[in-house]
Amino acid sequence: MHAVIVSLRWLFSAAAVFLAPATLQAAYPDRPIRLIVPSSAGSGPDLVGRIYAHRLGTLLGQQIVVDNRAGANSIIGTETVARATPDGYTILITSGSHTINPHVYKKLPYDPLRDFTPISRVVSSSGLVLVVHPTFPAKSIEQLIDMARAAPGKYAYASAGVGNLQHLAGAMFNQMAGVQLTHVPYKGGGAAINDVLANQIAMNFASSPAGVPFVKANRLRALGFTGLKRSEHVPDVPTLDESGLKGFEVSGWYGVYGPPRMPKAIVQRLYEASRDSVNTPETKKQFADINIESIGSTPDEFAKYLNADLAKYAKIIKAAGIEPQ
Repeated sequence: MHAVIVSLRWLFSAAAVFLAPATLQAAYPDRPIRLIVPSSAGSGPDLVGRIYAHRLGTLLGQQIVVDNRAGANSIIGTETVARATPDGYTILITSGSHTINPHVYKKLPYDPLRDFTPISRVVSSSGLVLVVHPTFPAKSIEQLIDMARAAPGKYAYASAGVGNLQHLAGAMFNQMAGVQLTHVPYKGGGAAINDVLANQIAMNFASSPAGVPFVKANRLRALGFTGLKRSEHVPDVPTLDESGLKGFEVSGWYGVYGPPRMPKAIVQRLYEASRDSVNTPETKKQFADINIESIGSTPDEFAKYLNADLAKYAKIIKAAGIEPQ
């Protein structure tokens, strides 16, 4: 009888050991989650991140704390997540700069694939908006090109950082228009567009979330849109393609990641909540109002997309002649 009792105790103890991780993961999350946004407040990634965080927190039943870690073209905040404990309580939302940075920096403090767990590509944007201060002389892309050709280097454009999508848009514009706009990198998209608002710098290829509201409020003038078709939210703004730069297209996306080696159960929980959060009618409308499309891809789909995007930007950056720093 004693032997039977001992055996049963051992069996229950062993079962507890094997079930403990599953039980802990099933209870996830049981405390607030930190969402790292590696951009400044007021930037496109910040706005997208806050809309996403609000709905995600509702679905998970926990507070999502947005933590802005701007600097070095998203590298500072991104590294924070690469080094975080893979327990699902520190996650990252960032833009397509994640697949651009490896080609414009000689050495990153992380590997864009190996040091992260893809969770979901949550949204995409159909393009950037080339904005200027309302007092800027040019009222069209054609006029801007004429002015820039007449005064090489005189006019500058702000970007969210070296190698950022905004930087690449300007580099492509210089290449395709045969002009020489001067690139001025900032520490984030918010700071870049703020200086255009203050008339301290001529222009910015702004993300749709950051730029469109100011265009609608007549605080900025939009000269062109970098998607291949016009934005339904600024339908009077022509694309750069139809303004004479045939084939010009620059668009962006935002994805959610965790640190490496996250448990599959937690990844699945975050993916499902992310997918549902960006596809609720209310959230889809919020994103649509700023020219953002909800996606919510699976972790596997996102991983394949990341590999393809890395290869794409390797070619674009080489053609633009941007030397790694």
